[in-house]
Amino acid sequence: MSLAVPNSYRVTAPDASSCLRQGEILTHLGQFRPDIASLGTDSTAGRLFWHPFAVILTQDCDLEQDFHVRSAGKESDKLLPGILFCEVATAEEVHGRTRQINAKLWDGIKINNNVRFHFLQKVEPGCDRLHEGLPELSIDFKRYFTLPAEEVYKRIDLGEAQRRCVLVSPYMEHLCVRFASYLSRIALPADHSSE
Repeated sequence: MSLAVPNSYRVTAPDASSCLRQGEILTHLGQFRPDIASLGTDSTAGRLFWHPFAVILTQDCDLEQDFHVRSAGKESDKLLPGILFCEVATAEEVHGRTRQINAKLWDGIKINNNVRFHFLQKVEPGCDRLHEGLPELSIDFKRYFTLPAEEVYKRIDLGEAQRRCVLVSPYMEHLCVRFASYLSRIALPADHSSE
């Protein structure tokens, strides 16, 4: 007898006319990365880096407040200067990279028993806004970045970035707690000794 796998996702909004959500997965999100050598010159050069997958980690309440103030065209301290994301890769890619490091590492990653990585089951077509589905995914908590909120909405409006799905409770909270725990870990100067 096999147990039914609970649905971890729901379809997200189709465009930028509604606020982004914590735990939302976007695809093809662009991020401008300046050429460091051009900083301090008259014109900053750089290139656009494309994130095939990214997940939003900014709190839902902050995203909602930002969206409502932004939509009303008001100035407020509730406007977010940036949205926090983590890069997402296919689980197959991460498995390939970790296999080179340690064969047992992947076993811990796929059951979310590795502090640095978070595994996400595949997204069925019915839970994907584009009805294509997404493969199994993995997040490396070291790979976080921010983008200006207005830029993210504009990239969605232009059709560059695609809103795909959003994690539902308690999967969204599980991801966010694990990310917060990763960021708040304490580096000790040495491990405790045992006799």
